[in-house]
Amino acid sequence: MHPSSPAVPVTFFLDAPASELEAWRALRPDQEPQRLVLGEHYWIVLTCARLRAAGMAVQLDNRLPDAGVVVFYAGDKRAVWRRQREGRSRALLVAVRSDRSPVGLADVEIVQNAASADGRRSLHIPHWPQPGLVPRDLARGTTLRTVLYPGTPRNLHPGFLGADWAAFVQDRGLAFRCHFQAASPPAYQDFRDVDLMLAVRPAATAPVGNKPAWKLFNAWLAGVPALLGPESGYRELRQGPLDYLEIETPEQAMAAIDRLLGQPALYRAMVDNGLARGQAFSTAATVSRWQRLIEDELVPRAQAQALQPLPFWKRSARDARARLRRVLHGAA
Repeated sequence: MHPSSPAVPVTFFLDAPASELEAWRALRPDQEPQRLVLGEHYWIVLTCARLRAAGMAVQLDNRLPDAGVVVFYAGDKRAVWRRQREGRSRALLVAVRSDRSPVGLADVEIVQNAASADGRRSLHIPHWPQPGLVPRDLARGTTLRTVLYPGTPRNLHPGFLGADWAAFVQDRGLAFRCHFQAASPPAYQDFRDVDLMLAVRPAATAPVGNKPAWKLFNAWLAGVPALLGPESGYRELRQGPLDYLEIETPEQAMAAIDRLLGQPALYRAMVDNGLARGQAFSTAATVSRWQRLIEDELVPRAQAQALQPLPFWKRSARDARARLRRVLHGAA
């Protein structure tokens, strides 16, 4: 199947007014990445923009078509349910679960970690890389001067805001940069002067099983070595010791940084390895994954579903309220 001619319509659903939809349809992701903030921006708006740019006949809409494939973000499940009740659509409903609970309304779910996929109802697609990513300046060589934490305060181990860590970075002439401390909105895409990425959650945080390895493959694509916490999303991508250094505490981070400072060859090897590994998570690679998913999985399922009788719960209003309760609580 040619990517520009899907057998059935493919709609990316966004619960937004018409004026907002028009603005999103004009998105230039690599020129204005700061517009992308929420999960639905990345998974719905950005995906639609990338696939359209690749020649696929996909559309961004706030309506449900009568048939075809509808991809929506889990947070919009209530809006999808309401529109399906009103229009009795036969479309294949594909929910992007992200880090949310299972979506009972969906016929298919897209999950961001391979461990969350079952290959049948739950299918894996990795998160998009950072749009407009500007890689580290190669002229910086193996010099390590700036350590970046690209996250929010609640997701950072508090030891990295303490006196011991502050003394450590000062003694070694380093700068520790946190995006959440920036006086103005940070340029998340700009890694030109970043030499090391650090991301370690608080020790009391429950094991994280549904977060993507987004920070890791952005670091790879940027040519920046990473110190990361023990999360399954990172571990499922790890193929060797050069992929990243796993740490759990500020003390382990200090030891890892001293190691990199003392072994320039290790730093260079991690940069080179990351640039090679990152190609599997580039925009082009992720576009190809989406094209295969739509053509090989979603379109055939939508075609098969269109031939089936409309399910009773879609035909009858009698059980709609009970069904809605089950759907909205993820139990359906």
